Parts: sequence; structure tokens; C-alpha cells
Amino acid sequence: MDITITKEREMPLLSRKRYTMELAFKGSTPSRKKIRDSLATKVKADPEVVIVKHVYNRFGSEKAKVIANVYTNKEDMLKYEDKKLLEKHTEKKEAEKKEEAKA
Repeated sequence: MDITITKEREMPLLSRKRYTMELAFKGSTPSRKKIRDSLATKVKADPEVVIVKHVYNRFGSEKAKVIANVYTNKEDMLKYEDKKLLEKHTEKKEAEKKEEAKA
């Protein structure tokens, strides 16, 4: 998997940076977790504060356009991001534990 950052936008009021990138991969589209981990190592950030907003696949090719946010801290990420999007980034086992705790 190869990530090429095409655009980086600083958003100081929201305590984040928005990255637009091109993703080249072999086979099936990588999961959000794999994309998050690769981006975190590329921009030297903690994977816990990286949110993959959108993955736009290109039909017939092994490329995708990805939009992601990298926050400065976890509190701001939890404050500004949608809960459903945050659930996509949690492990399935963690989500199941939360549901069991509610019941």
C-alpha cells in the first residue's frame, strides 16, 4: 500500500489537519484501520487521533482517494467527530463489549 499526500490543510480552530491523499494498493481495498495506521506512520502521529473520513474507490483500478483528519488530542477528536464514524474506527470486540455493558 502506497500513500501519496496531495493536499494538507491546517484547521487550528478545530485542532486538526485534513489530509487528502492518493492510495495505491494491490487486491481489495484496505480497511480503515490499515489506512489509519499507514497515514499515522507517514505523518508521525498517534493512530488513536487519526480519523479516515472518506475512501473513494476508482472502478477498475487499484487506486482510491482518501480524506482523513489528524487531531492534536483525543478529547477534540471525540468532541468534533460523529459517533457513527468513531464506531467504524473501534475494534469490533471493543464495540461488542460496550453493547454488553449497556444491556
